[in-house]
Amino acid sequence: MTKAADPAPDASRAPFGDPLAGWSNDDILLTKPARATLGARHLRSLRVLDWPELRAQFSRHDAPANQHASRSRGLGLGSVASATAGLIVAGFAPLAGSSAPLIGATAASLCLAGIVSGAVHWLDRSAKARWLGNRFWTERMRALYFQTLINNLGLVAAAMRDDAALGEWKAARARALAALPTPDDLTARIGKLTGNTGDDETWVLADWVRTPPPPEPSEELDIVFTLLRTQRFDSQIAYIDRKLGDSFRTPRRRSRVVQLGGQFLPTVAIVAALCIGIMLLAGREPDELMVRLALAVASGAVAAALALRMVNDDLKLSEDANRYAWYGASVQAARTRFDAGDPGEKLAALREMEIVAYHDLREFIAAHWRGRYVPQVW
Repeated sequence: MTKAADPAPDASRAPFGDPLAGWSNDDILLTKPARATLGARHLRSLRVLDWPELRAQFSRHDAPANQHASRSRGLGLGSVASATAGLIVAGFAPLAGSSAPLIGATAASLCLAGIVSGAVHWLDRSAKARWLGNRFWTERMRALYFQTLINNLGLVAAAMRDDAALGEWKAARARALAALPTPDDLTARIGKLTGNTGDDETWVLADWVRTPPPPEPSEELDIVFTLLRTQRFDSQIAYIDRKLGDSFRTPRRRSRVVQLGGQFLPTVAIVAALCIGIMLLAGREPDELMVRLALAVASGAVAAALALRMVNDDLKLSEDANRYAWYGASVQAARTRFDAGDPGEKLAALREMEIVAYHDLREFIAAHWRGRYVPQVW
């Protein structure tokens, strides 16, 4: 008998693995395997839950959002890394003897690279606007998918068994898709999305602010509710579990590392400065090796501590970790309400989920729009 192959390791759970390795947007049936799985379980539901037009637009703008995010964050991290490396190298230059000029030139080059990339990061505000604008738009597409469903539950259930209702359902969702703002419009006004958020802003269509009457119970409605529980609640909880997992690349763990480094490195600098003072009081000359070494350690620790502070301020690691924790608890509460309720209460829980998701999205936009390595001047 042939031994079965060992399962591939889950990269998202590795200590330094990507927490979103292998993740796909299957809550909106973006991938073929997700649609095939749904079709195998509930073929009738696939014809109402699969939305090809929305999938196409989501995919078209998800990649640019990721590209602009990588550019914006790459410039910021590169500027901090270069400048910090330059400061540390400069601190140790006096220990290099005859190689000091070369070491000094290296330090100056690193600092200059950090200044230039930092200036580009600061001035290229449009890259961040495109990132956040596209990300806001794709998440509104996700919300549109579910909002259209939960505000037309009776029609969705009927469309599972009736072709005329299916045509009406497809027309309703086409009107909803046409009402969504374009990504360019969102990019131009992204700064206005950082203010206070009202619950009514959650809904893509103004008519959806009012809660529709609960749908009539039916076998098809039960199937829709079961699938919505999986797609809207379970999928988001799985996503949060990854974001708050044990990998050092999650916001929670990175935030903790930054906090510990921010506490430890200043202590190192203080101890090194204390050693310098003691050595000078003991009669050591300022140009002695141990004094210069302690001075280099102190300056390097200060530079590294400052770099960690800047990284945390720009990437919003602590804010993201707290936001994910709040979001996860809120989704859990909404799912519990959904599980315990009748059709009317399930509808209320689904609407609560939409409000929670929109507030989380606006908090994300506001936090990362504010994230800068230098003070904003506009």
